[in-house]
Amino acid sequence: MEQILSKLSEIEITARRIMEDADRTKKALSEEMEKKCKDYDAELEKQTNEKIAKIRADLEKEKDAQLTALIDDTDAAFSDLDSYYEENHDRLSEELFKKILKL
Repeated sequence: MEQILSKLSEIEITARRIMEDADRTKKALSEEMEKKCKDYDAELEKQTNEKIAKIRADLEKEKDAQLTALIDDTDAAFSDLDSYYEENHDRLSEELFKKILKL
């Protein structure tokens, strides 16, 4: 009978050790998975920030190109107006003078 109790005690101790080992393994796996999740989140955030920075840089370049084109178009329009004025100054002044006198 004592031998049966001794065997049962050994089985209980072995079962307890197995459960403790399973708990340690479970905890280690949980910590590992948590670290992997944090690493994945950090990498994903880094990639997202890089993509956002690239998009912003591309938009900035596009804005600068459009602004430069607008400035060039405006300068060309002013140049055309200046040329027209220089070529037609006398005629425009004469027409304006005649319109003022008719009023």
